[in-house]
Amino acid sequence: MSVNVGDSRLRRAGQILLLGSCIEARYPAIVDDFRSRFGEQAVLEVCLEETHVNQAGFKIASIIRYADIKRVTVLTSDGSPHCVQLHMVVEDIKRHFTPEIKTAHWVIEKDEVYDVSSEAIKRARHLSKIQNMIDSS
Repeated sequence: MSVNVGDSRLRRAGQILLLGSCIEARYPAIVDDFRSRFGEQAVLEVCLEETHVNQAGFKIASIIRYADIKRVTVLTSDGSPHCVQLHMVVEDIKRHFTPEIKTAHWVIEKDEVYDVSSEAIKRARHLSKIQNMIDSS
């Protein structure tokens, strides 16, 4: 939340690795892998326990637009009601403002990394759909 939306490092990288702020301390090897996975990325951290999702969303959207970001990768803890909002806000930004950006979502659960689809993020917002999936199985 402290980076300026016009920071030249953002423009130069053209892509963001967006972390839940507790991730790097808990899983340094995983973060190192993600830092090198997609080439040069600007690494940003946010904690939605400390920052309201609307404030974070506005900041992330501003960064994407002003810095001409082409790709956003989100890496958080799985199961956190705060972290799941980070995935949701990135998909909302894509849907409403920047449909051209590429997004990737990853979560860490018990030291394992899982790729999460945009469709899973969308469904997670609709508890009735989740309930129907549970009832159908």
